[in-house]
Amino acid sequence: MNITRRTMLRNLSAAGVGMGLAGLGWSRSAVAANERINVALIGARNMGGKTHLKALVGASECQLVAVCDVDKNVLAAAIGSAEKRYGGKTKSGTFSGVKGYGDFREVMEQKDIDAVVIATPDHWHVPIARAAVLSGKDVYVEKPLSLYVTEGRALLELATERKAMVQVGTQHRSDMRFFTAQAIVKAGMLGDIQGVEIKIPTRSGSGEKWQPETVPPELNYDMWVGPAPFTPYHSKRVHYNFRFVSAFSGGEITNWGAHYLDSAAQALGKDHTGPVHVEGKGQRHPRGSLHDSFFNIDVHYRYADGLKMNLKTGKADITIKGSKGTLSFSRGGFKLTPEALKKSIPKEEARALLKTKGTHLGNWFACVKSRRAEDLHAPLSIGHNSAIMCHQANIAMGLERPLSWDPEKEQFKGDAEANAMLTRTPREKWKV
Repeated sequence: MNITRRTMLRNLSAAGVGMGLAGLGWSRSAVAANERINVALIGARNMGGKTHLKALVGASECQLVAVCDVDKNVLAAAIGSAEKRYGGKTKSGTFSGVKGYGDFREVMEQKDIDAVVIATPDHWHVPIARAAVLSGKDVYVEKPLSLYVTEGRALLELATERKAMVQVGTQHRSDMRFFTAQAIVKAGMLGDIQGVEIKIPTRSGSGEKWQPETVPPELNYDMWVGPAPFTPYHSKRVHYNFRFVSAFSGGEITNWGAHYLDSAAQALGKDHTGPVHVEGKGQRHPRGSLHDSFFNIDVHYRYADGLKMNLKTGKADITIKGSKGTLSFSRGGFKLTPEALKKSIPKEEARALLKTKGTHLGNWFACVKSRRAEDLHAPLSIGHNSAIMCHQANIAMGLERPLSWDPEKEQFKGDAEANAMLTRTPREKWKV
C-alpha cells in the first residue's frame, strides 16, 4: 500500500509528535549560496506579525513561503500582508504564493521549506524548534529560548547532533553598541570589575480574579495551550497577555531579562558559564489572579570568581563598575566615566567581534547557507545559558530563599524542591 508522507506523519503523530517526526528520518540538505532560503513563519501575531513578517518579506536572502498560526484571523491577516508586500514587487501588483497552516506539524512535513522562524508564546519555543530540527529544518527562535532548563539542554544536544543552524532571537548580539561594550571590558579599560547592575522594566499585569470565557471560533485554543497544563480560556491570558501567566512565560524576567542578562554576560566574557549563587525578592498577584508573573524585582547573582550582579526593576540599562571606570549601556547607547576613557574605545576590536555583517536575521541567513555554526551571533549554547539565569531568578523568588547552582550539572545543589522546578512534563498529546 502506498502511504504518503502526510499520511505517515498523521498516523505517527497519534503516538506523539516526537515519535512521528523522528521516525521519518529526514536528512538536512544545504541551501546553495546563491539560492533564496524558503522560510515559514510560525506565530504571526505581535513580534511575528509586526516585526518578523516584514523583515522576511523584505529580505533578499529568503522567500517567505508559509505562515502558521492557531488563530485563523491572525493567519489570514498575516498572509494578506505578506502577499500585498510581495505583490508590490511584481509587475502585476499581485502575488499569491504564501501558504497558510493552522498546525505547525504540517509545516514540518513540507520538504520545500528550508527553515522556520518561531515567534510563538514562550512555552511553544522549544517544542516547535525541536520538531523543526527533527524534520531537517534550520531554526530562528525568539527569546527566551526555553521555559524550563531541561528542555533547553535537550534542544541544544539535539541541534548539535543534527548540525542544525539555530539562532536565538536576542538581537543585541548583532548590535554594535553591545559589541563595543564587550570590547571595552575585554580591553581592560574599566580595570578590575567590582560589580554589575542590570535594570529592566517589569509590568505587573492584572491582579483581578477571573472566570472562564467562551473560546472564539477562530482560535484553536487546545493547540494554543499545547504542552502547558490545560487551563480554561480567558481573552486576557492569551495572545500577548501570555507574558504575565507563569504557565506560559517567565514574565518580564524572560522578556527583558533574556536580553539584558544576556548582554551583561556577553560584555563580561561569561557566555559559557553562569552564576553559582542566586537569591531575590519580587512581587506577584495572589493565586487565582488573571496574571501571576513577578514584578518589582530585586535579584542578586554571584559567579564562582566572586563577581556580583544585581537584576532589578528600572529603565533598561546595564552598569559595569570597575576600578578604573564605569560603563553604562543599553539600546540607547553607552556612557563611559571618566570622560577621558572615550578616547581609548577599541572600535576596531569591537567590529572584529561581528562574524557577519547585517541584521541578526541576516547573520542567521548567512550561517544557513555557509553551514558555519561558529558564525552564529546567538547560538543555542548562549541562548540556553541566558535562559538559565532567567529561570534561576524566578525560582529563587518563588522559593524565597538563597540557592546554590552547579553550572556544569545545571542543577541546584542539595535542593530537590528547586530542582523539581527545572522541568515540566508536557501534556502527552503535545509532547515533541
